[in-house]
Amino acid sequence: MQENTIKDTYPVQGMHCAGCASSIEKTLKGASGVTEVSVNFATNTVSLVYDEAETSFKKLQQLVDKAGYQLQAKEEKSKVNEARSTDLAKTKRSLFFAIALALVVMVLSMFVGEFQYKNVLLLVLSVPVIFGAGARFFTSAFKQIKHGAVNMDTLIAFGTGSAFLFSAFNTIFPSIIQQQGLAVHVYYESVAVIIVFILLGKYLEEKAKFSTSRAIEKLYELQVKKVIKLVDGKQEEVLLESLQINDTILVKAGEKIPVDGTITTGRAEINEAMISGESLLVEKAEGDKVRAGTINSDGSLEIRTEQLGENTVLGKIIQMVTEAQGSKAPAQQLADKIASIFVPIVLGLAAVTFIIWFILGPDPSLTYAFVNTFSVLIIACPCALGLATPMAIMVGIGKGAKQGILIKDAVALENASKVTKLFVDKTGTISEGKLTVTDFHTFFSEENNLELLSILNGMEATSSHPIASAVTDYLEANYHLFPIQVKDLKNIPGLGLEASLRENRFKVVGKAVIKDLVLSAEAKQIIDEQDKKGRTQVFFLKDDQLLALIALNDTVKKSSAKLIAQLQAKGVEVEMLSGDNEQICANVARETGIKFYRANLLPQDKFEIVKQAKAAGHVVAFAGDGINDAPSMAEADLGIAMSTGADVALESASVTLLNGDISKLFELMVLSEKTIKNMKQNLFWAFFYNVIAIPVAAGVLFPFSGFLLNPMIAGAAMAFSSVSVVFNSLRLR
Repeated sequence: MQENTIKDTYPVQGMHCAGCASSIEKTLKGASGVTEVSVNFATNTVSLVYDEAETSFKKLQQLVDKAGYQLQAKEEKSKVNEARSTDLAKTKRSLFFAIALALVVMVLSMFVGEFQYKNVLLLVLSVPVIFGAGARFFTSAFKQIKHGAVNMDTLIAFGTGSAFLFSAFNTIFPSIIQQQGLAVHVYYESVAVIIVFILLGKYLEEKAKFSTSRAIEKLYELQVKKVIKLVDGKQEEVLLESLQINDTILVKAGEKIPVDGTITTGRAEINEAMISGESLLVEKAEGDKVRAGTINSDGSLEIRTEQLGENTVLGKIIQMVTEAQGSKAPAQQLADKIASIFVPIVLGLAAVTFIIWFILGPDPSLTYAFVNTFSVLIIACPCALGLATPMAIMVGIGKGAKQGILIKDAVALENASKVTKLFVDKTGTISEGKLTVTDFHTFFSEENNLELLSILNGMEATSSHPIASAVTDYLEANYHLFPIQVKDLKNIPGLGLEASLRENRFKVVGKAVIKDLVLSAEAKQIIDEQDKKGRTQVFFLKDDQLLALIALNDTVKKSSAKLIAQLQAKGVEVEMLSGDNEQICANVARETGIKFYRANLLPQDKFEIVKQAKAAGHVVAFAGDGINDAPSMAEADLGIAMSTGADVALESASVTLLNGDISKLFELMVLSEKTIKNMKQNLFWAFFYNVIAIPVAAGVLFPFSGFLLNPMIAGAAMAFSSVSVVFNSLRLR
């Protein structure tokens, strides 16, 4: 990259639809010095590559400002988040305001008889709905026209606008219609209710986008702001930004590790769930590597810094999530694509209708031209088309929620039925993520059971370690022991627990400690067997003599094997990606029927594997529950999180399975298939209706039968088309 080339991602304000993103992209692509532009409506960001020698960020801001949007500097990110929060609240207020007035308009129109100035009252009540709460659609449509583009907002504006203008004309100039022997009809209730429906969809869309944007903020919260730097043996509290490579820092028990580096002094157990996704603590000592964002559970560590900021593993995770969320979705909304063709055709037909009736129609030709033109616009109102996709999606998402499947957006629901490759994390996804004791071997006489196991229970009861919790649960369930109070208990950093009792030293330790101990042939055989099974092992010692060997396992979820079989029968390739060791992964794969797995992976490894699968042409889904899974979820076409997992994983994913029930993944795919089928049915009937109705409204039958479509019938047909789409969508329930 050249010296003057700038590559970065910036927030954008003012986008309301995919068409807005397209307008910004066109504006920036035409700017001098800009080589690459990618606007993402989902994240309200624009990725730019530009030559600073030819243009400046300020000039680009001015260009975007002229197009009606605001390009923000990265430092103004907090202002953008505040603005998005404000916009969401504003949309909510507009929605409730529109609902209140639309209900009044509908009741007056449908259930109250004629009275003087009734239509005038309906006109007054409808204006705030269409031009107040619904103003965004008309503003967006105007922007699109300025840039030579159309989208769903253009359809909404033309459809509801034409119906409103026709109704307003009939209200203000009723005599013109009455002189022709025609009844005066208005369609205010249709306009108001349609605005409410579409506003509801916009609110749900914006709410989902706002929640998704918090994923990166959660990752930033893992970063430490201040650290203790060691200078000539003295402690100094400094800002993280001031650190340099090869500085030495002090990290106390319970603190987050702020950098990637090497331990120079100390020993501790590190919670690396952020990196590996595994619940087990990892023993670290002098010479071992540690990573930013992980947690020092016990002990005091002196660490030599090797990577800082964006170069740490945590920094790279943040960067990967940002890039994945900023990348464009594989497909645009189907209705937006159709709109680009449909709107110009309808407007063209309306214009042709007016010209033909005005030139060739009988007297009064102007009136015939006016009435028939607006009949075309009313009956071709794209409300059914506009509702076809969002109604099916909304009902599908609601159905999913009832089944314990939370779907954040329409793209996720659509992609679920297209998945050809599923990657799954192990811990907390395929497995329970909770350790249980599988084997408990003692090497002492039964008469000492009560005393020695009570001591073990007492020691483990003081710890919140996952292994300790599993051991105490096992002892209490099988031996009905109460933990005795063990005094003089010490936590041995990176090793385990130690207690002095009646001149004896008792320890609960990991496998690393027993390497130098003299063990019986029986004990060695059991250890080897448990190693082959991929079990985690802990040892209870008295004066360095083995008293008990405890093997633990992360239990596979009961629903996992069934799900894998269902997906493989459906033709979906399933592969397990885990940070755990080879043997444990092999056992889980065998238990669940997974044919392919990869072990000992870091977050960037998983991310690259997902990226490669997408490049190979697969529609990729990734299911996980850890912070380490966030980049892969964001990169995948479909990110699926277990609700028992980390907040960042949930917010990076587009689908969340409640209670961590992985079996619901198959239900999601079935729901997606039914929803997409329903959506296509809606679109077909919306088009079929227009193909038949528009020519009739234009008056093609008049030369043969003298039949002209009454605008009231046109309005009823328009309403019926929308109702039929709604009822068809409700069948998904």
